[in-house]
Amino acid sequence: MASFYRNTVDGFLHQTQEQIRDRLQMSYANRGYVTQFTDQTLSWERDLHALRQTLLECVNIFGPARSWELLLEFTIPRKEKRIDVVILVGDAIVIVEAKRSEAGAEARRQIEEYALLLHYFHKASDHRRIIPVLVSPHAVSTNHNALLQGEFFPQLATYWINAVAHSSWLVFSQLLVQVGRQVQSQIHADEWDESPYFPVPTIIEAAIALRSGLSIREIAHSEASEHEVAEVRQTIQGFVEHAREEHHHAICFLTGVPGSGKTLVGLSLAHSHENKADAIHFMSGNGPLVKVLQHLFTQEGRREGASAPQARVQAKTLIENVHVFASYYTDTNSSAPSNHAIIFDEAQRAWNRKQNLRKFKRDYSEPEMLLRIMERHTDWAVVVALVGGGQEINDGEAGLEEWGRALLGTKKHRSVHASPEVLEGGASTAGHRLFGEGTTGLKIFENSALHLRTSNRSLRAENLATWVDCVLSGDHEGAAALKIADKFPIFLSRELKIVRRKLREQSIGENRCGLVGSSGAVRLRADGLEPDSSFHAEYPWEHWYLAEANDVRSSYRCEVFATEFEIQGLELDWIGVCWGGDFIRSEGGWRLRAFRHGRHSKWSDIQSDDKRIYRKNAYRVLLTRARQGMVIYIPRGQPDDPTCLPLEFDATAQYLFKCGVTALRP
Repeated sequence: MASFYRNTVDGFLHQTQEQIRDRLQMSYANRGYVTQFTDQTLSWERDLHALRQTLLECVNIFGPARSWELLLEFTIPRKEKRIDVVILVGDAIVIVEAKRSEAGAEARRQIEEYALLLHYFHKASDHRRIIPVLVSPHAVSTNHNALLQGEFFPQLATYWINAVAHSSWLVFSQLLVQVGRQVQSQIHADEWDESPYFPVPTIIEAAIALRSGLSIREIAHSEASEHEVAEVRQTIQGFVEHAREEHHHAICFLTGVPGSGKTLVGLSLAHSHENKADAIHFMSGNGPLVKVLQHLFTQEGRREGASAPQARVQAKTLIENVHVFASYYTDTNSSAPSNHAIIFDEAQRAWNRKQNLRKFKRDYSEPEMLLRIMERHTDWAVVVALVGGGQEINDGEAGLEEWGRALLGTKKHRSVHASPEVLEGGASTAGHRLFGEGTTGLKIFENSALHLRTSNRSLRAENLATWVDCVLSGDHEGAAALKIADKFPIFLSRELKIVRRKLREQSIGENRCGLVGSSGAVRLRADGLEPDSSFHAEYPWEHWYLAEANDVRSSYRCEVFATEFEIQGLELDWIGVCWGGDFIRSEGGWRLRAFRHGRHSKWSDIQSDDKRIYRKNAYRVLLTRARQGMVIYIPRGQPDDPTCLPLEFDATAQYLFKCGVTALRP
């Protein structure tokens, strides 16, 4: 069991303090703790005595308290954290952190993190009321009636957590009885204690876990699909092994909704022990993602004792920039690459022929180039293409169709494994298809397992991608019908300082927050946010994602916003989406605009179909980066500035309210 001790309140009161203490000490030793510290024993003695007095008083005041259930030293799996006391009061979960001295901000953050971990990842705590309580001798008396009535969780803005209560042992019984008078059927301690715990890692946490040797099945769980990611990874592993054994060439297209785990599958294949003999290299054209993961792996290598140069080389071997790989094997090396299999993350962003010609004077597309490079292997080779629908965000990104053209133009016989979405078009590919009508000579194998259906990024909001699709397509009724805010808070404010304050309030425990915005939102400069592309190109994004809050470069500061280029493929727990004048709502629908500098600076409607797609996709990326919640900032505008007209921003805000977004109170 996860706890050191569990019993009913009645059973607890009928045991001696010595019996309970001995049980705690035995459990402590059985968890592998060799040394029993005196401080721990004294803490148990003191807290057990106080807890006994509190529960005796509860039983005397409120008879049903005897059937409440109690757990001591509940261990949060895989987090190396223990909750002092959990009291299951009917169907409410009271978590208690006992402090000997005054409970300050750090203690508050600690118990808030416990509450969030249970709320998001502990199955038996789902849709339960969680009440975190800090108990200390010097706590200021709390109005318990006011705390436990009316709106839940005004501070956390999640839907099953109360704000933290501060109490002393002397009055704690009053709070518990007040909870007991409001609850329904009793949660059973054994079921709650042994309930599954499924944490959903960020891509950064997952990368560290994979590098340390954990399997994808151990780290990739989601609320709606516990094993989907692991099964997809095994399916692709089977294609690789078959190609290796049968000496043939293959390409595999994996699709999925934003945040469903495509990158996680790719990283897992690259780190798998099954592929050590023939390493699969993970590649991406997403420069910030590559930079962040390389920096992360360099740090991990240094912690493990490698020298700085060794750690950097190892990191760059694990994560490669696909453009650098393609350039090396095209311009300076004509041999077969060292690896027989490659993973191309965000494959739909590969350059088309025009972009490749403009950049490097190569008169062929990047998909053509990569296929030619892998064809140098005479025995076998596999390309795994991870495809995100509606994620093309920049000039020259080829899209799925370019891969189809490259495959039809190749002379090499290879099998093509693809999801139905790749072959027929669907929401996850934004309607794009790999091939048109003709597929002469290709062996095509449709496999429904190659599509990840469930978003793991946005905790408790598997429909977020669908909601975003409705918002961007102008279907406010469809968006509102999803009732996204029932599980996933999305707020809107017209004041940037309020947005920043809200985001920082949510940065509790290990939660990370930050601002994002469109690269085309050039007038955000009026709010003190720098949109200049040269500034963004030089910014140390690895520190933005990885540094702690006291580092002014980190996302926590909410001073520098990441654009769609810096945030794609990554995520934050809470994001602030800074809306720009490049994507404005009007009576006729969305207006997609580009900014024109000159004597009279102004916005102009985008005419190019491709550029309109890129602008729309930029907002699709921005609106699907949050794991726990989102705050949208829409400026109020300036009546005397035609580039920031209040009416345009007002119309956009009103439209989003119709889509189900909640106004953020000051």
